[in-house]
Amino acid sequence: MKQSSIVFLAVVSLFLQAFLLISLISFFTGIYNAYAAFAGGDPKLIAGHISSGIVISLIQIAPAILGYFISYMLIKNKRVNDFALLKSALKFYAYLWLLFIPIGTILGAKLLTQLKKG
Repeated sequence: MKQSSIVFLAVVSLFLQAFLLISLISFFTGIYNAYAAFAGGDPKLIAGHISSGIVISLIQIAPAILGYFISYMLIKNKRVNDFALLKSALKFYAYLWLLFIPIGTILGAKLLTQLKKG
């Protein structure tokens, strides 16, 4: 692979994985809205806020998973060592993946172990 295509894949991977951060913010916003609606005592409203936070979060995680697999491919091919900033950014995203329970925890742990090996 050419150096320019590797840089392009790295930028696309980082951009797509930014949806993970947006997804976590959406989820916690839904939880906060449910907490704020708790004083009203309407269980349907509370459940609606929680479910909307979960659904929006799951929709936003789809591009992040694609970005994860692109970064995993770059790590497997030993292309990450060429860029110091990319390695630190992928480490940050790996720790964010650990917060996305349950599948994200597995993906984040796998990404961290690959970063340590390479």
